[in-house]
Amino acid sequence: MPPQRTLRVLVVDDDPIQQRIAARLLRELGHSGALAGNGERALQILQQQPFDAILLDLNMPVLDGMATLAALRAQATAARPHPPVVLVSGDDLLTNWDYYRTAGATSYLQKPLDIQAVSARLQHLG
Repeated sequence: MPPQRTLRVLVVDDDPIQQRIAARLLRELGHSGALAGNGERALQILQQQPFDAILLDLNMPVLDGMATLAALRAQATAARPHPPVVLVSGDDLLTNWDYYRTAGATSYLQKPLDIQAVSARLQHLG
């Protein structure tokens, strides 16, 4: 089923296999985007181009998901808010969801990613 709106999504994950899986699912859903291997690189990419959403892994070297989320919030302005952030993790984020939501996350996905879950989250954002 095609998306309601084509989204540009930044996938931030240090695992190349997870990046490829996310990129393939996004293409199958009709979305486009870019890949970053850590939060620091993601912040650089976000300075250069806009995205409609971010799929952000929590556990990464250099700058992890929570530090990246904090930096996004610090850089956001009323004129340029940060895009919705969908946290991605192998852990169950629901047990601490209030913490992640308060930190600025919009939603979450549990690994391994599947097309129905990614589609549902992105349709909710789009």
